[in-house]
Amino acid sequence: MKYISYSKKKTSKIKLLMINGNGKITINNNNVKKYFGNLYNRNFIFLPLILSNFKNKNFYIKTNGGGKCSQIICIRISICKCILLFNCNYKKIFRRLNFFSIDDRIVERKKYGYKKSRKKEQYSKR
Repeated sequence: MKYISYSKKKTSKIKLLMINGNGKITINNNNVKKYFGNLYNRNFIFLPLILSNFKNKNFYIKTNGGGKCSQIICIRISICKCILLFNCNYKKIFRRLNFFSIDDRIVERKKYGYKKSRKKEQYSKR
């Protein structure tokens, strides 16, 4: 059976497909170790899988845009959504561990006359 989940943060967008298999995770046709080299980043993704004992599911993930950190958070949120589609008993655990918290902050746009969004030229009194 297929389970599909979507998630986004800032400019990164994730599409995740969960199917029966042997526990393999591929991100943009790469394995997790190749895509995210850091062990901390990989553990951040695997935490919902460890808590829910999902060892026989394959995850195929397509990422687009954003940086690695926002992609990792998106992947974790979409994995949690797929697990809840499969078994909704984990909802209280995921809520308590704050796995669904979506950060809505985005970069403020640059205004004309300023160097950045809020940075101005230095004021000269004379």
